[in-house]
Amino acid sequence: MLSRQSVISLAILQLWTNWIASALAQQTFFPSAVPLAVRTPTSNSWLNTTNGSNPMTTFPTFWNAHHALAWVGFIKVDGLTYPWLGGATAPTSTWIETQVTPTQTILTVQAGPMLLNVTFLSPIEPSDWGRQSFPFAYVYLDGTATDGLPHSVQLYSDISGDWVSNNVGTGIQWSTTKTSNTVFHQVGSTSPTSVFGDVAEDSVAYHAISSGYLNLVSIVGTDQGLRAQFTAPGEGFTLTSDLAGQSGNVRGSDGNAPVFAHAMDLGNTTNISSIAWAVGVVRDPIVTFSGVPRRAYYWSQYATIGDAIDDFIGDFPTARTRALALDQKILQDARAISQEYADLISLGARQAMAGFEITLSTFPNGSFDFSDVKAFMKDVGNSQRVNPVEVIYAALPAYMYLDPNITGVLLEPLLEYQNSSNYTNPYAAPDLGPGPFPAVPGNPSSSNAAYGIENSGNMLILVLAHARSTGDGSLIGKYYNLLKQWADYLVSNALIPGNQHSADARDGVLVQSHANLTNLALKGIIGIQAMAEVSQIMGQGADAQDYAASATSLMQSWVNLTSVSGHLRWTYDETTFGLMYNLLADKLLQLNLVPASVYTAESTTLSDNPVQGPFGFPLSSDNTSAARSDWTLFSAAAAPDKTTRDLLITAVRNHASSNVTAGTFPTLYDVQTGLVQASPNTFSSPAQGAMFSLLALNVANQTIVVPSTTSTSPTGLSSAKSKAKSHTGAIAGGVIAGLAALLLVGSLVIFLRRRARKDRSANDDFEAPRPYQNPVTEQSDGAAVGPQPSRTFGSSVPSSKAALISEGKFSPRPLSATSSQHAPSHQLPSSGPRLSVSRVTDDLRSEVERLRQEFQQLRADQSIPLDAPPEYQ
Repeated sequence: MLSRQSVISLAILQLWTNWIASALAQQTFFPSAVPLAVRTPTSNSWLNTTNGSNPMTTFPTFWNAHHALAWVGFIKVDGLTYPWLGGATAPTSTWIETQVTPTQTILTVQAGPMLLNVTFLSPIEPSDWGRQSFPFAYVYLDGTATDGLPHSVQLYSDISGDWVSNNVGTGIQWSTTKTSNTVFHQVGSTSPTSVFGDVAEDSVAYHAISSGYLNLVSIVGTDQGLRAQFTAPGEGFTLTSDLAGQSGNVRGSDGNAPVFAHAMDLGNTTNISSIAWAVGVVRDPIVTFSGVPRRAYYWSQYATIGDAIDDFIGDFPTARTRALALDQKILQDARAISQEYADLISLGARQAMAGFEITLSTFPNGSFDFSDVKAFMKDVGNSQRVNPVEVIYAALPAYMYLDPNITGVLLEPLLEYQNSSNYTNPYAAPDLGPGPFPAVPGNPSSSNAAYGIENSGNMLILVLAHARSTGDGSLIGKYYNLLKQWADYLVSNALIPGNQHSADARDGVLVQSHANLTNLALKGIIGIQAMAEVSQIMGQGADAQDYAASATSLMQSWVNLTSVSGHLRWTYDETTFGLMYNLLADKLLQLNLVPASVYTAESTTLSDNPVQGPFGFPLSSDNTSAARSDWTLFSAAAAPDKTTRDLLITAVRNHASSNVTAGTFPTLYDVQTGLVQASPNTFSSPAQGAMFSLLALNVANQTIVVPSTTSTSPTGLSSAKSKAKSHTGAIAGGVIAGLAALLLVGSLVIFLRRRARKDRSANDDFEAPRPYQNPVTEQSDGAAVGPQPSRTFGSSVPSSKAALISEGKFSPRPLSATSSQHAPSHQLPSSGPRLSVSRVTDDLRSEVERLRQEFQQLRADQSIPLDAPPEYQ
């Protein structure tokens, strides 16, 4: 009679057998590279799966596919070693399949008698900017013995200094730290610099694991030394460092490279239950903007990196549960369109969310200013530009669907810079400077005129999209006159663009030699209508009427110039045609400016297109080789019929699943061959957020509120530009007012804290004088759209085995060693228009600190001792 353990093992084996058979029958999506640890532009690791290569014997690479990131994983079963990542030992493990979800990549591996799921989890945390900004990812192993018998099992993982420098001749230094909950190695350059190409030369890489595992060994040694010791035949292992006493080295100077390893002996077992490691790449500060260094948002929650790592490791069980829930929601929505569309969403999600970093500024005393949240995007795959406007425009659908507040914090530094005296052009800038990232010099160049319509239209569309999807009208109120300036420029220039370029000209191969691109003109006209809506939100009825009239008139002229025999021209004076992807802006914003006949004509144009290639449609018929995945998905979402929509989706999905050509899901490729040009290769661009275009159409509008403190003055000058200079005679009044404000704010803080204790889940909207109801009804569930207060890391929420199996993954019981709890020292503030009590408290705390420091500065300016009363003049 079988024992209870044998029955359980056989049941698990049957589940695995059924799942493997089902997965092999269903798997049809084969990307050329899959994301492993993809969190930021510099914490960005991929695995090459080109043309059937065995990923078990391949080093991961940085997103550019040119720089190997040594990351090795072994499992030893009954004395024989099998790689589960980056190794090349014999006997080799058998790769069975790879599955990709929006947050996870799962490699199924047969290692002797053990069947493994190796899962790489890069969390997407749209409701929590603290977690979202933490640049770490998990890798965890689940497994079972296919014969149902116990086997001797040991596990090993290491990373190298390749993660922190692009040059093997760069010296590195390291240390190992053990906390109450974790053990982590850290490694960085001996000569860090903030000037770098792609691999961050000012970063520190971390390899961490829970200290609760039994028989755990954490050690630093050379690659040839440690890996050879672990893989030596025979059960168990002994690891001895050949770098004992050293804390610095030059990689490869003696043929050996230091590696940072964690290994463990599980003894005899039939199951491997979610053994988890963590890797991350940290930079601090992230950027310096307007002379102020800015730190990643997560530092507002932690005193040390050790605290952050402790919480990340302790949070693993619940982080996995959140990831599975998010995957399920996204894939359910995407599969309602098609499985092919779900494949594109799965591959593009992490790219969109890893393209930027959310930051805070600090006060001189080191405390964080929660009223000053800004995000900075790198033009990954194209250039070193910072906050490229056309890439934010392409990624907009992902942010609208996942967290529309992200759009606002990406736009804020662009608007702030262009609202200053440093920028005098009448049109919007394309970015915050050419970099190289993380340098943020700004871009005041008059040569931006070549993209004046492109960027002005983009910015107006983005600002309105942010307001409609969040209800937050603060950017509109704060920068109304700047937006109005760009709209006036478009009224004068949009219809006849002349020799102005669209953003596609930046990709080199797509440079258009034609004048008067109709798709560019369309964007400008939609931007004018967006300004009409902005003016209506601001209560500027006359402006709204003028812009709406201009947009309507210009649209009619555009239709007359563009339409010919039921088709749409790509230029006014030629018979070329292409993807009118800017139609999506009219649909996303629900402007109803573009006549239905235009959408029908675009569909007809595409269906009659004789230059379609194996991988879809070229961007325009004057260049029959160059295709864009982002703009193709924009066009699919704007299509008036399912046939055209699915035709465009299938084209992009065919390329994404064609793994005969290398590349980390590029946006630009040859429509005939699938090949990607050498430079720019457009790999891993956040522009792949465009894959969410169809899902973004279902994002509900919110009631827009413009806070009174950001409104425009009656004189037409924005408050930022109309502040009067301080005068010595006003010091006394200012000090008295400041003290009164401090008392008032302090009272409010006490009140709100008491209120928060009564109801932790309360969410209050700011009251403002200008509520504006969008045409579409607000969401009825009352769910907050912005990031919410963080739950304590390490809280125990057991994952569901049935949910994992239904998602195509095996879920053994979690190890108790990974459930250690470590509470953060303070709660993470939320963000967004619907602010929780804790966020209001944080804002008030920031204001108290600001007032205190202004008070100190006033005294310092007048050489007043802190214990003296103010002097009067």
